[in-house]
Amino acid sequence: MKFSVIASLLAMFLAVALPPNPAQASDFHDHVVNSTSRGIAMDGFDPVAYFTQNKPAKGDQAHRATFKGRVWVFANAENKAAFEAAPEKFTPQNNGWCAWAVAHGYAAEVDFLDGWFIADDKLYVTWSAEVKDRFLKNKDQLLQQSQANWSTVHAGLLDGSVKFGSHAQRPALGFSHPQQLPES
Repeated sequence: MKFSVIASLLAMFLAVALPPNPAQASDFHDHVVNSTSRGIAMDGFDPVAYFTQNKPAKGDQAHRATFKGRVWVFANAENKAAFEAAPEKFTPQNNGWCAWAVAHGYAAEVDFLDGWFIADDKLYVTWSAEVKDRFLKNKDQLLQQSQANWSTVHAGLLDGSVKFGSHAQRPALGFSHPQQLPES
């Protein structure tokens, strides 16, 4: 029953969060990027800021770019320009899904405020600060597992067959959604 509810929610998400540009419709359906129901990647956080400021920064709707069928929002024009020049350099690995979860064969939401780290010049995000700390204790092995599992997890996200964990499903852990979601 849980699987069918999750699959239904994922299908609704994919149906509602239409890509902003019809020419990128295949990008939207080919890439299951962790985004809001309105198609805003990283819950509106600026992916470039993690590299340039070494901390998360909320994006400004005035600085938007589209990549993989999602809208990416940036704190300033410079970050937007850097992203547009090399989006793969700045986008989180595993399309923004929890690195720990992917390493263990499933998908999960992330905490863009406290659950992130950079390894080998790549951005990774995890469920929480605690999960990030556990990941980093065995980083090399878990990064290999995450890379090895990603294509299977991504395929499962596309067809609804992969286990999915959301913060809302785990109220006993005290999680709601770690960051405030953007309004548009």
